[in-house]
Amino acid sequence: MQDPHPCTPTQDHTGQAKDHWRAAWTLCVKEFIWRYFGDLKPTKRPIFLYASRRSGSSLLMEVLSVNRGVTFSDQPFCLYTASSANINRLPLFPYGQIAYPDAEEEQMLYQYVAALLRGDIKANGPWKLWSDTFHWRNNRICLKITDAKSMIDWFDARFEPNTLVLTRHPIAQALSVDNVGWLCTGKGLLRNPTYVRTWLDGELPSFCWQIYRDGSMLERRVLDWCLENLPMLRQLPQHPHWLFVSYEDLMTHTVEVIDVLCQRLELTDRERMLARIRRPSRSTRRESTPERKRMIRRGDRQQLRSSWRQHVSDQQVDACFQLLERFGIDLYSRDSDMPDGTSVCRTSFGHAATCSTPAEQAIEKTVR
Repeated sequence: MQDPHPCTPTQDHTGQAKDHWRAAWTLCVKEFIWRYFGDLKPTKRPIFLYASRRSGSSLLMEVLSVNRGVTFSDQPFCLYTASSANINRLPLFPYGQIAYPDAEEEQMLYQYVAALLRGDIKANGPWKLWSDTFHWRNNRICLKITDAKSMIDWFDARFEPNTLVLTRHPIAQALSVDNVGWLCTGKGLLRNPTYVRTWLDGELPSFCWQIYRDGSMLERRVLDWCLENLPMLRQLPQHPHWLFVSYEDLMTHTVEVIDVLCQRLELTDRERMLARIRRPSRSTRRESTPERKRMIRRGDRQQLRSSWRQHVSDQQVDACFQLLERFGIDLYSRDSDMPDGTSVCRTSFGHAATCSTPAEQAIEKTVR
């Protein structure tokens, strides 16, 4: 089928113009630090964090990485941010969405990920020596994966990581992505025959192309969300060892979520994690609106969770949820900002214990 018009970016994939000299100098500094500082000698299982862009993934990655000895790789499969050295190690897929590689491509992916986990190569790791996510010695790595979520079971079988799935309300995420002008991603998955055969029935592929051709901006972005997250949502019930967290739970039931993360992922720096949750992430500082940055600084978590409703009409919400229903996705509903964990066979958060420490009390005060 003829490719419909793309979602138009602004000036680059982040929607922001970049100075070439500054970008080159920054990359030079990063590569130098990655090469000579922040060693990784793994002794603990890695964490694979799967999420869509603008879903709170940078914040959650940084919350995990404030634990001493935990480093990160921020979107190691992203073609837009890969160094020239690393991009030669990766197979190329449409719109950067890696799904169902052939045997040769699988071997490339396996070697690349294995090298990341050993610490032989680095991709978008911490480089600010003064940051609380930078540690001189590391024994564990967290990979934040936004461009290979369809590979979740493949990674799980080969590397046996701690798997963490993060979602955010599809409309809220769609609006945030459009705010920075990124490309649509779902068309890359629609061009993958195996993905289409595995996850899309009947007339659904034609329906998707029609949305990309004739749908509204919001519908196209929500369709991206569906195509990216569908494989994970369908497989979560069959993999009870995968940990599922939503952005909304992270904002609303912060202490309980942090406690679960500490228990399930064997993390020990609980107080540092609670303190970190109150600050904007790197991507928020770069790409969020001034209004959202102010809400984060005020600790207005209720507003952070539901502010998207101010920017859409009831008719737009209905159109988006009709689209979600075509995919059989019922994790979120029209009338609630919170996800229904039972739809993916998970117990919903919301029954946190009484807070006692100063950090817990501060978090709960901002929630209220």
